[in-house]
Amino acid sequence: MILYPDIKIKTEHLTLQPVDDSDIDDILEHFTSEITRYMPFNPQGNRQDIVDFVNKSKKNLSENTDLVMVALDSNGDFVGCCGIHNITDESIELGLWLKKSSQGKGFGTEIIKTLVDFIENNFTCKYILYPVDEENIMSRKIPEKLGFIPVEKYKKRKDSSVDLNIVEYRKYY
Repeated sequence: MILYPDIKIKTEHLTLQPVDDSDIDDILEHFTSEITRYMPFNPQGNRQDIVDFVNKSKKNLSENTDLVMVALDSNGDFVGCCGIHNITDESIELGLWLKKSSQGKGFGTEIIKTLVDFIENNFTCKYILYPVDEENIMSRKIPEKLGFIPVEKYKKRKDSSVDLNIVEYRKYY
């Protein structure tokens, strides 16, 4: 499938659309150290970092390797970011983060289920993978609810003093 910058994916409660310059302020505000506790990122509150992220996301979309999206509620308010990453014939990786006030409302499961359905209807791969830090219990529940199985564990460097303990969940085809 060829990915386009005007793609919109509707879920029951949300709209997913490619990240754009208009999303920079929301990402900058909500991509905090608390949100990234279990992610290999340490946000510095630097606007240029977010601008670079958005530009890289747009470039990867044009190269058909990644689809990084914002999730917006029915009022058009920012809920978080999600993505379909590293698209190959072998595998496709999913990622997700939600702003603090959007967590615990079922949005994560709704988004990932929708992305899995989108992949199944538009791509062919051997498996979808969803890496999650072992201690991030709420995020681990998402792939477990959706029939993914834990396949491997590995460490991923967060920064010079912290390693994440990643559980890689997979859904095979």
